[in-house]
Amino acid sequence: MNIRIPIHTSFCFLIFFFSVSLLHGQTGPNLGTTSRLMNQAVQAMEREEFQTANELFRQILDSSVPIPPEMPYYFAKTLFELEQYSNSANFLQKYLDLNGFKGEHYQEAKKLQTQLEVPLSEIKACNFCDRMGYRLKTCGTCNGSKEVQQDCSLCRLAGVVGCSRCAGKGVVTKKNVFNIVEYYDCERCNATGRLVCPRCEGSKVEFGDCKTCDGDGEITSDQLCDHRESGDLTHFQNIRTSFKTLVLHSHP
Repeated sequence: MNIRIPIHTSFCFLIFFFSVSLLHGQTGPNLGTTSRLMNQAVQAMEREEFQTANELFRQILDSSVPIPPEMPYYFAKTLFELEQYSNSANFLQKYLDLNGFKGEHYQEAKKLQTQLEVPLSEIKACNFCDRMGYRLKTCGTCNGSKEVQQDCSLCRLAGVVGCSRCAGKGVVTKKNVFNIVEYYDCERCNATGRLVCPRCEGSKVEFGDCKTCDGDGEITSDQLCDHRESGDLTHFQNIRTSFKTLVLHSHP
């Protein structure tokens, strides 16, 4: 089974890269709003209101303004608590890349990195979710068959194609020993110039890979996977976290 990168704005769902610039001494109302949202998110984390913290962090990302350099760690921790392990690992790695061992939460980040090892390995080994950890479900377009009926792309709904031997003319030519051109009925198409379409066999339709699921028979849902075969999903977290460009700022 091919595992895709969701997309969903799905991310889906692919690995997302950050372009990061460090702005020094920048001030203004946008940064004030960012600082306020950051403080509210951290306070929500302290109250173990991680969904609230997630929404606040998302507001910061959506604002496209410079963010504090410690935010990727806090967001990674929040996503971990919400069981969005793959997203958590991506933000955590970005935090470590940006701050290194000088980061204020470097030790906590390394500990979180260790905690992520088991759930990430479970996602990798699971046959019921994509690599982001979201449950796969049967494609509603092909109902899991991987193929759908569609107009024949070879004959374009004609049911027949031109004979390649006579170029659709119904006759073939040959020069005799006197270099005179002689005409003969094409035996391949019985002089009609047409043949039954070899792809659809005259039915004018063909079966091809479903474009909704790319021929996999499954698509990614918005539900986190519990890695069990049961059709009933036990984890429900329908808000995915998009990876955006992180622009960091340092505090004056």
